[in-house]
Amino acid sequence: MLVLDNRTLLVVTVLISIGSAVALISLWRTQLRRNGVGFWAAGMSCVAVASILISGRGSIPDFLSLVVANSFYVIGFQLILRGIRVFTGRPPLLLFDFGLLPLTASLFYYFNYIDPNLNIRIMVLSTAFAMICGAIVFTLLREKNAPWRSAGFAVATIFALFGIIHGTRGIIALLYPSEHPFMYSNMTSSVVFLGGIFIIGGIAITLILLTYAVLESELRILSQAVKQSASSIIITDSSGAINYVNPALTEKTGYLPEELIGKNPRFLHAGDMPAEDYDFLWSSIAAGNTWRGEFHNRKKNGELFWEIASIAPVKQRDGKISHFVAVKEDITALKEAKERIHHLAYHDMLTGLPTRKLFMEHLVKALAVARRNTTRVAVLFVDLDGFKKVNDTLGHDAGDLLLKKTGERLCGCVRDVDTVARIGGDEFLILLTSLADNDSITEVAERVIQAVALPYKLETLEMNITASIGIALYPDDAESSQKLVKLADLAMYEIKRRGKNNYAFADANYSPYLTETT
Repeated sequence: MLVLDNRTLLVVTVLISIGSAVALISLWRTQLRRNGVGFWAAGMSCVAVASILISGRGSIPDFLSLVVANSFYVIGFQLILRGIRVFTGRPPLLLFDFGLLPLTASLFYYFNYIDPNLNIRIMVLSTAFAMICGAIVFTLLREKNAPWRSAGFAVATIFALFGIIHGTRGIIALLYPSEHPFMYSNMTSSVVFLGGIFIIGGIAITLILLTYAVLESELRILSQAVKQSASSIIITDSSGAINYVNPALTEKTGYLPEELIGKNPRFLHAGDMPAEDYDFLWSSIAAGNTWRGEFHNRKKNGELFWEIASIAPVKQRDGKISHFVAVKEDITALKEAKERIHHLAYHDMLTGLPTRKLFMEHLVKALAVARRNTTRVAVLFVDLDGFKKVNDTLGHDAGDLLLKKTGERLCGCVRDVDTVARIGGDEFLILLTSLADNDSITEVAERVIQAVALPYKLETLEMNITASIGIALYPDDAESSQKLVKLADLAMYEIKRRGKNNYAFADANYSPYLTETT
């Protein structure tokens, strides 16, 4: 084998060490979390310093070029081991962290100044390297299910080779002592230096690959999570142009990715979002905040649907926003369910008419409008005469059918702006608004009585019922909604007492009087 000049090999070692340290320091500066890379960068920097000091052998004091340099080698590999332990989530090894360096440094000093022995010094350094490399290999190979196992195996191989080379060198130095000085060029020293150059470069390369193996694994997991997510996901650039849409979104909207890439997400909106709301959304996310809200969107086939969305900015290390991520869930079914629940809460299940609660809300609003416009409002309390006979004769199904038909007839007697409500049993309320005089009220009351009195065809029979109506007026009788309904109720009971099938106006003193129908 060709014997190479040791000083030339030392210079190459220095350059490789410095380059490796710079590469690991650059890698460390890109990391956003504590993962051991900082220890690797510090360790390789110590190796570079040690290589520089050793290359000055003969020009600088032996203490620096031998004791300090070899100690820096040990420190460097200790730091790399510590970084590997951090990377794998293992606790530090106290023996290596606190015991190995003082021991080796003391032996370097002793066998250089007190009992000079080059071969023992070589054996001490080689043993330290072999022990540290063995600990690194053991730490990495324990992680059998890690996503970076392949890259970890490459790192372990490099350190195993380094440990074997130096272990062999230590054994040779112990069994076959040589009296040649350190800088003496021979085949053994050439192999050691060339192996060191290869290993130092390999350490940096494999450690970088190990880091990126973790990043690639995380990226693959995140990518698959986004692709397979049941939620619709959109990623835009800082200007709002779509860069990515996941399969769930394309399946939901019917658009192909190429039909959406480059467009603004507003392309999907139904167009009913107020401009000020959209401006608030954009100002919020542009300021670095997360926006949450609902969108009314349109599919490719024109079908409308509702989504609840969370839009968050993606910030780089310098805090600058580079992208926005929107995660959306289809809430159309939830919206429809809420609307059904709201309808059931405010509408009678049998007739579909408003309940007392909704009627009272309409009445309160009507009274507020009447106060502003100085108009009149009338409340008609309608009770069916003879309804119990229908239930007793034909059963409740027939009674329910009669109530449905009665609701339809009552709605046909009033305007679209008026309200007809069923408040329970066979009782109904009618709200008339914007009234000029009593004549329009009596016309409605008479139409109701005539409509209800028409025969009902139930199953194979015809049934006849009538209606008793009490009427209360705003502002004539009362100004509060509750009192108006109460007065209309009392007026209706007065009609019941006097013969039914009629209507009556109430007064504020709860003394209803009859107005005979013609």
